[in-house]
Amino acid sequence: MIASHRSALAATLATGTLLGLLAGSCALPGRAAAADLPPPPPPPVEAAPVAIGSGWYLRGDFTQSWYDHPRDDAIPDPSDPGMPPLVGLRLSSESGYGGGIGYQINPWLRVDATIDQRGASSFRGYSSRSVFETGYNLEAGKVDVLTGLVNVYADIGTWYGFTPYVGAGVGFADKRMSRNYTQTTCLIDGCDGLEGTGPRNAAFRANHSVTTFAWALTAGLSYDIGAGFSLDAAYRYINLGKVRSGFDEYGGATRLKDLAANEFRVGLRYRFADGLLPAVARGYGN
Repeated sequence: MIASHRSALAATLATGTLLGLLAGSCALPGRAAAADLPPPPPPPVEAAPVAIGSGWYLRGDFTQSWYDHPRDDAIPDPSDPGMPPLVGLRLSSESGYGGGIGYQINPWLRVDATIDQRGASSFRGYSSRSVFETGYNLEAGKVDVLTGLVNVYADIGTWYGFTPYVGAGVGFADKRMSRNYTQTTCLIDGCDGLEGTGPRNAAFRANHSVTTFAWALTAGLSYDIGAGFSLDAAYRYINLGKVRSGFDEYGGATRLKDLAANEFRVGLRYRFADGLLPAVARGYGN
């Protein structure tokens, strides 16, 4: 009885060994074939997003202009050679506003194009054949100025968010003289051939616009306040060229040259590349 059980156990073990060998022999070709396959290709690399608006910025500015004293540019009248030039020429200081679009070329160089409109400045000047002994003439009116400039700036460096810079610009100045008139005032009786003293009737001159070449020099300081915004304050000297009024009923006109202004500007710049992100420290330039 024991011998028959041993024989049955031996037969079972032999059968299991044979089945294992057969299974191993069947699996070997598959493993060998799998080893011969090339590795799978790498996953596709997504293209880096393109920065839209990188370097571009918008600006808006408030301007206060203090005009230098211009000079008389009247054309000599051959029939009246004794008419002296205007003296005491003055233009009142006026505020204005403007804006523009620019591009940051690299950390230290940028360009922009700006348009600035100034308020109408009050103008006056005097002339007198008698050196103000018997009487004098007053010429007065309004002058407003629109400028368009292309500017280049050198950003000197950035320290704690502050960036000083210098710049220069060229473009045009459109000047309009309006409400212009001339008026004689007699200090003695009959200084102009009419009886009495005091101011005479004014002769009004037509409105007139003149567009000429303009240039400017700038020095300023900006401060990065974050989220793409920078505060900007600058001094600018701008040369505006010539201006003249229209003619009055006698053919007279007011003509001025060397019109220029010293300007203080304060404004805000928004740089698209920064988006609505907090300010970051920059090693050089802005």
